[in-house]
Amino acid sequence: SSINGNQQITKGDVLKLTPEEETAHFVNQSRMVTCSHPNAEVKLRWRNPKNAIISETKGRVHIEDKGDSLSLIFEAIARIDQGNWTCEVDVDGTVAATDGRVTVPALRKSFKMIVYEPISFRDTSTVQTAVEDKDATIRCEVKGHPEPSVSWYFNGQPLFFSNNGRYSKLADGMSIKKVVQNDSGEYTCKAFQISATGSSFEEKTIRLNIKHKPYMPPWKKSISDAYGYVGGVVNLTCEATAEPPANFSWSANNKKLTLKSHIIYNGRHVSMLQVMIKTSSIFGKYKCEAKNELGSVTQEIHLKEGTKPDPPSLFQLRGVNSDTLDIDVGATKSHDIPPDPTTVIGYRFELMSMDEYLKSRSWDNASRRDFDVADGATYLLVQLIPDTKYLIRVAARNAAGLSDWTEVKEFSTHPMQPHGISGTSGPLASAKPTDVCFKFVWFLAVALPTVLSITHHRFADLMKGRF
Repeated sequence: SSINGNQQITKGDVLKLTPEEETAHFVNQSRMVTCSHPNAEVKLRWRNPKNAIISETKGRVHIEDKGDSLSLIFEAIARIDQGNWTCEVDVDGTVAATDGRVTVPALRKSFKMIVYEPISFRDTSTVQTAVEDKDATIRCEVKGHPEPSVSWYFNGQPLFFSNNGRYSKLADGMSIKKVVQNDSGEYTCKAFQISATGSSFEEKTIRLNIKHKPYMPPWKKSISDAYGYVGGVVNLTCEATAEPPANFSWSANNKKLTLKSHIIYNGRHVSMLQVMIKTSSIFGKYKCEAKNELGSVTQEIHLKEGTKPDPPSLFQLRGVNSDTLDIDVGATKSHDIPPDPTTVIGYRFELMSMDEYLKSRSWDNASRRDFDVADGATYLLVQLIPDTKYLIRVAARNAAGLSDWTEVKEFSTHPMQPHGISGTSGPLASAKPTDVCFKFVWFLAVALPTVLSITHHRFADLMKGRF
């Protein structure tokens, strides 16, 4: 029978969709489905899952008339596209096509659009902050379809959530009750998604910084002593950890010290005031304040007059090999508790090769090595250049500062020796304490029983690696 004068529809006619299979798509993918009828002159139309007719010929979802078919185009699939899309013959109501006995309903055919949304972390910052002693929320908004399951880790260890615990899981992240500094670290938000087409896994690591007022290191006292001597220089150090980092300020006798009149070095959590002690009036109380938006802490340093130490009275070479000099400065350990401010507590060595010194005739570029008295009876200058003449000087250090330098002495490293060749310049030349210990054991076990008449000088040569 005839509809609208020219569309011939019979009971056996069917609509064809290409492709026919039901497929799953991720958001932002594209797709085209074509609908056709055996009679090319039959008008067709598409309806969306809400049963609205698609009439647009441009845009994200639109139709294109191919003449013998009508295509439905998805330029970028969205989550709202999920559902049944229907192609039907373009007539109003029921098609009145009869063969004399049966009324044939309107021809239509549908396909189901399944839309998956991959895991994404919306507006999730990789660095987040919380304030000490307050509840904190770590944001991690996970999106996806099917909805992903989320688990949390702190510094690589899984977190467990309970009704009365410190941690609670939220729809867009997690919360921590009354954060402390130990809560700072890396929180990993892991999302796992299972769908008909497979599974996927994504994770996001968030650094949580805890804002807190300044704190002095636990080993620091709020009031401490420092020593110096007239004509010397002393460095007063103030430390305080804070988030955000503290601003440091120095004062003496209630007068603020500025960069215009004083040398002040500021680091992230430390400040150092360099004091030139020109006269005894410089001694006294110095105050350092570390302050940020959450609070402040103050440290008081009493700068007292001490005694400039004497230079080391002993300065001699004890051992040498190709890259090490073993130097004795007559160090003795003090057992005073607390140590007397005049007691030598360490030594500073300066060294440079003769060639380097001759270029500038200055010690400005000298290598500097600092040792504490506790580091040993003698001191090893290591990582030197083989077969090189070095100029070396040393100063003693006590609580008040450094002594004058000793006279400059020349010491040379040995040439590098191939393996298997023995001699005074080889690895057994007395430079390292381990070498000396080895030779002493060898002497007691082997040489002494057989050579009882060994002379004092020969014994000394053995100890110095000259045999």
